Amino acid sequence: MPESGSRRGSPAAFDFEGEGDDARQWLDHAYGTTLRLTGAMGSVRHSRADHGALAFDVLHIDGRIAFDSDPMPALVVVDLLGGTSEYTRDHRTDRVHDGDTLLMSGWDMPFTGTSDRVEVRATTLTAEVVTQAVEDVVLDYPWEHVSFSSYVPRTPAAGAQWRATVDQLSRDYPGARAPLARSAASRLLGHTLLQTFPNNVVTDDDLRAPTRDLGDVTSATLRRAVRVIEARAHEDLSMAELARECGITPRGLQYAFRRHLGCTPMAYLRRVRLDLVRQALRDGSSVTVGEAAGRFGFHNAGRFATGYRELFDENPRDTLHRSHT
Repeated sequence: MPESGSRRGSPAAFDFEGEGDDARQWLDHAYGTTLRLTGAMGSVRHSRADHGALAFDVLHIDGRIAFDSDPMPALVVVDLLGGTSEYTRDHRTDRVHDGDTLLMSGWDMPFTGTSDRVEVRATTLTAEVVTQAVEDVVLDYPWEHVSFSSYVPRTPAAGAQWRATVDQLSRDYPGARAPLARSAASRLLGHTLLQTFPNNVVTDDDLRAPTRDLGDVTSATLRRAVRVIEARAHEDLSMAELARECGITPRGLQYAFRRHLGCTPMAYLRRVRLDLVRQALRDGSSVTVGEAAGRFGFHNAGRFATGYRELFDENPRDTLHRSHT
C-alpha cells in the first residue's frame, strides 16, 4: 500500500464513458434516484468501487449541468477535485470549488444545484455504516433521527482529515475475505463522518472526550489520534507526543494506523497538512507558497513541492495562481 499518490488519479478503466441521454440514464441508475439532469453535459466518465455498505465513486462531467434531484437512498459526501458546484437542500445553499468537501445528500433530502466541468470523488455511506458509528456514541439511537446542522466540515482541519481518511480507505479497503477488517473500516469512516459534519449525535464535548470503543482498542486509538491530528495539525507534533496524547506506545500507534488505514501516523499527518496548505492557497489566507508551507511545518521547499504534486497533480504555485483568477 503506497503512502502517497494522487487522489486525482483516474482509474485505469471507467464503468461508463458516454454523453447525452445515455449519461443521464447511467447516473440515475448509479445513484438510485431521479437526478433530472439538464444542460450540455459533454462527455461523462464514471467509475465505482462498491463495497456493499460503502462505495467510492470517481465522476467527470465535461460540461455545465443543472440538477433537481429526488432524495438519494444513502448519505453521499462529495470531494470536489476540479470545477465548481452549487448545492441547495434543506433551504441552505453551499457553493464549492476544487479542494472542498460537503455533504451533498441525505435520507429524505431532495436537492437542486449546478455543476461546471467537475471532477468529483463521491463517498456513499448506507444507514448500516452510520448506525454502527452512532451506536458507539449513543446506544440504540435510530439512524433516522440523525440530522446535520451544517453540510460543510466543522473546520478546515476536519475537512482535511475526512479527505485523508477517504484517500487511504478508497485505495486499500479490505477485501470480502476479511469481514472483521471491513467492519472496522466502515465504522472508522462512519465515525469520521460524524466528526466532520456538525450533527445532533456527536457534540463538542464528545469530540473532546476520550474515544470509547469496547470492541476494538486499536480502532478507538486511531479515532483518538485522528482527533488530535485535527486539533494540532499546525503544531510540531512528533510521533512520541501523538502516542502520549493517545495513551499508547509509539509502536502501538503505528500498529493501529497500519491495521486500519494502511499507512503510518506521520504519513497521515503529512497528508492532512498538505491538504491544509492547499486550502490556505485557495482561500487567500496565505499570499505565498512559502508562507502556507511554513505554517504547516514544511520547511524543505523541494520535498514539499514534490509531495504536493504527488497528491494534487499540480504545483503549489498553480493552485495559488488559480485562487486569483
